[in-house]
Amino acid sequence: MKNLILILLLISSFHFVTSTKRLEDLSEKELRALITIIKEEYSFSVNEKTDYEGNPNENIQVDLNDHVAFELWNKLNDQDIKNMPEIKDYTDEATATHWLEWYFRINQRFSQISISAQWDYLTNITTENAKKMSDQSLLQTPFGRQTLPIAKEFNKYMKNSKTKDLKLIFGRLATGTMSHNDKDVKKVSKLSSDLESIYGTATVCELNDKKTCHTIEPYLERLMETEKDYDRLLWAWKGWHDECGNKVRPVYLEYVDLLNKDAKENGYDSLADNWIEDYEMGNSTEFENTIDQILKDIMPLYTELHAYVRGRLCKMYPNRFDCHGPIPAHLLGNMWAEEWQDRLYDVLPYPDAPPINLTLLLQKKKISVHDMYKTSEDFFTSIGLYPMTPKFWARSMFEKPKDRDVVCHPSAFDFQYHDDYRTKICTEVNDDYFYTIHHEMGHIEYYMAYAEGQPFVYRDGANSAFHEAIGDTIGMYAISPAHLVKLGFVDKEAINQHYEINYLMRLALQKVAFAPFAYVMDKYRFLLFRDKIDRKHELNTMWWALRIEHGGIMAAAARTDKVNFDPGAKYHVPSNVPYMRYFLANILQFQFYRGLCRIKGQT
Repeated sequence: MKNLILILLLISSFHFVTSTKRLEDLSEKELRALITIIKEEYSFSVNEKTDYEGNPNENIQVDLNDHVAFELWNKLNDQDIKNMPEIKDYTDEATATHWLEWYFRINQRFSQISISAQWDYLTNITTENAKKMSDQSLLQTPFGRQTLPIAKEFNKYMKNSKTKDLKLIFGRLATGTMSHNDKDVKKVSKLSSDLESIYGTATVCELNDKKTCHTIEPYLERLMETEKDYDRLLWAWKGWHDECGNKVRPVYLEYVDLLNKDAKENGYDSLADNWIEDYEMGNSTEFENTIDQILKDIMPLYTELHAYVRGRLCKMYPNRFDCHGPIPAHLLGNMWAEEWQDRLYDVLPYPDAPPINLTLLLQKKKISVHDMYKTSEDFFTSIGLYPMTPKFWARSMFEKPKDRDVVCHPSAFDFQYHDDYRTKICTEVNDDYFYTIHHEMGHIEYYMAYAEGQPFVYRDGANSAFHEAIGDTIGMYAISPAHLVKLGFVDKEAINQHYEINYLMRLALQKVAFAPFAYVMDKYRFLLFRDKIDRKHELNTMWWALRIEHGGIMAAAARTDKVNFDPGAKYHVPSNVPYMRYFLANILQFQFYRGLCRIKGQT
C-alpha cells in the first residue's frame, strides 16, 4: 500500500539532482557565540509539552535545541546572499543549475523560519509573536526582490530547455508576487496577523449572561452540530457572523487591496489570476470554465438532495421558512452550511437501520483524544505507511489550551526540518474530529513521502487540490463501514442494504452538499479581487446572491451591506486560503478512491 502513495507522489514530483555547495565556514569563536545566543533565546520557544492531559507519550524525549534557530539561519542566509554566483549567460544550463543550488539553500532556510514563526503565532496569539512574523517577512523580502526577476530571465530561455527539471523549476520560480514597497510588506504582515487574531479570539456571549462567552471552536461549532432548537441555532449563527464577520470586514478589505496591488505590479490582472496559476491550466478562463462545468454536472444530484433535506426540515420546523425556497443557513448542522452530515439522523432514508453514531460510541468506549490519534496512526502503519515521529507527539497541539488564545482551525504542518511534523487541532471526542484527524495525518503522510529522497523544490503537492484530496481519501475510508467493522465498532451482520444506503446518504450530506459552497467561496472572492463587487451596496448581498443561486442557501437573519461581511466569518477568508483546492479535492478524492479499489481488484 505504501507504493500507492508513492505512485500518487510520482504524479506530482520529478527527480532533480544537484550537488550541494559547502557553506562558507564561520570562525569557531563566531559559531560558539551564535550557539550561545540560540540556546538562550530559542530553547524555550518550542512548546515541548503536548497540549493535552493524560497523554502516554508526554514523556517522549526530543532534543530541546533540535529545531529551527531563527538568528543562526538568518545569519547564514545573510552570508550566502552576498555571494550569489555570477551570471554571464542566462542560456547556459550549468550556470542556471549553479544559481539554483545557491537559491534553494537560502530559500529552504527562510521557509523553515517562516513556518516556525507562523506556528508560534497560531498556537499562541500574542503581540510579540505577531511582531516576530512581521519582522521575518520584512527581512526576507529583499531576497525575493533580488531573485524573482533573475528567475524570470532564466525562464525565458529554460522554458525551451531539453532538461526537464530546469524547465519545470524555473517555470515555477518565475511565478508569484513580490511587493516592491517595504511599508506594504509590513502592513500586509500586520493585517494578516490581525485577521488571524480576530478569528481566533472572537466570542459570542450568552443573551442573559454577558460574562459567559464562546469561541467558534469547540463550543459554537459543537452547538451547531447538536442543537435542534431553532432560536438557539439562530442566536449562535447571528452572533458568530456579527462578531467575527463584521470585525473582519474593514481589515480584510484593506488587506485585499494591498495583495491586489502586489499582484498587478507583478504582471497579473488580479489576485484571482495569481491563485488560479497554481493549477497550470494555461489561463484563468479555461480554469473557470472547467470548474463551472464540474458544478453544473453535480447540480442535478445536489438539487434532489437539497429538496429532500428541505422537506424533512420543513416538518421539523413548520412555518419557520418557505418550504419551496432556500434553506436558512443555520439549520444544516454547520455554522456555514457547507456540510450537512450532522443532520443525518434527522433525514435518514431508513430509520430502521441507522448508521452507528460514532460520537456516542467513542464516548461510550471512553476513547480519549490520544486514543483517536493512535487509532489513526495504527491505520497508516497497518497499510505500510509511516508512523508519526517523536516530534509530532511532543510538539503538536492536540487540544485547545486553557492558558492562551490560539487559532483552532485544524491544520497540518511540515517544518521541513529533521522529521518535524505537527498537527494543530482543538480536538474533541466525536465523529467529525475522528475524520479530521485522519485527514490531517494524511497530509503528514504525504509530507513524509515526498521528503524521502525528493529535493526541496519538489517537496509539495502537484497542486493544492491534490494535497487535500489525499487527506480526504484517507478520511473517507476512516468512517466507512468496512473500516469501522475492522476496528470492532460495528458488527458485520449489521451492514445490510438499508445500512449502506443510509451511509451513502451521510456521504452525500458531506460531499455533495459541499460542492456549491466551495465553489462560491472563491467565485465571490474572484469577483472581489477583480473589483466587480460594489463594496458600498452589495458587499454582503453578493455573497448571499451567490449562495442562493448556486446552493439554495439563504442568510438565517436579516443582513445589511453597511456593516455585515458574512464571508469573513469563515476561516479561509481572513486567513486568505484559496478554497478552490477543496472544491477540486472533492472530485479528486473519489477518483483516487476508485483507483485504489481497482488496484485491489474491487470495482
